Amino acid sequence: MALGPIQQVKIATKSIKRLLLDTDTVEQIRASLAQTSCQPSMKKCYQHLSSMEKADQFNQFCLSRSKADLRQFLQNKVTVNSPDYWQQVSNFDGPVIFVTPHYGPFTIGCLKAVFDMGENKTINAFYDSPEKNPTTAIYKDVLNALGENFNPIYNDKRGLVRAIKCLKNKEIVTMMPDVFDLSGQSISVPFFGHFTTAMAGTAFLALKTNALIMQGYCVPTKSGGVHCVLEQPFQYQQTTDFEQDVYQLTSRLFLSMEKQISEAPEHWIYLRQLRNRLGLPLPQSENFNASKNKILAVVKNLNMNAKEIEDALNAFSNH
Repeated sequence: MALGPIQQVKIATKSIKRLLLDTDTVEQIRASLAQTSCQPSMKKCYQHLSSMEKADQFNQFCLSRSKADLRQFLQNKVTVNSPDYWQQVSNFDGPVIFVTPHYGPFTIGCLKAVFDMGENKTINAFYDSPEKNPTTAIYKDVLNALGENFNPIYNDKRGLVRAIKCLKNKEIVTMMPDVFDLSGQSISVPFFGHFTTAMAGTAFLALKTNALIMQGYCVPTKSGGVHCVLEQPFQYQQTTDFEQDVYQLTSRLFLSMEKQISEAPEHWIYLRQLRNRLGLPLPQSENFNASKNKILAVVKNLNMNAKEIEDALNAFSNH
């Protein structure tokens, strides 16, 4: 058992203390919960704080246990909802992209892949370097805890080339598309009734290599283990329009994340940032007209052609 009864009591105590004292964080969580289908209750805020603490404790568990203990934990306490999907990925004779957003103890899901599939496939994790994002510094040690069949790939131009090579070598690459990064790799896709900035790297790699894609979400269990919620693996059917395919595939991945976050938002590590990550409301949203008026006000202040922009917004809304 990774998180025993005593440890879980400590996590609950720490989470309650933070709930009562860290009012800024609680308000951020409540504001973001209001964007989902969940009520922004104090209970949900507590569940989020508790889940984040559990995810951190799972990482510490991986670093403090022997390989034998970790193997026993992965075999006995880490489960998957659809073993057939897991087996399909393991048996697939081609490249695989395992989409693991920053949701719950996602590193445990990656370790489970190394444990179950490492004999047949090399697992590569694609993420920001510690120099770019200090919070990723722990990933290499955690994911390398089994000591075999794992390689980190840092998110830069050299890493992108390496990821393509790994996929063409029929390996597995884990991707986390919910990272927020305003760069040339970003596009805007629908998310919770608005447009949001999304990293397009996952779709780009999948389309370039015709990889099998499986999305998975890891949640802590009451017994101190981890349960992996898997979606059916698929290969995206490409068209002749590469840019449109990137948009459609990225939108599909984010639609899956929206569904999972709506059902259990407390496990999403970026939950408190949700409100700030939502941009212009979608045309079918009741908030679109208000946003359209704000845009036109700015346009007029800048002495731009308001008529052309208003016509474009109206056409967008009608579409």
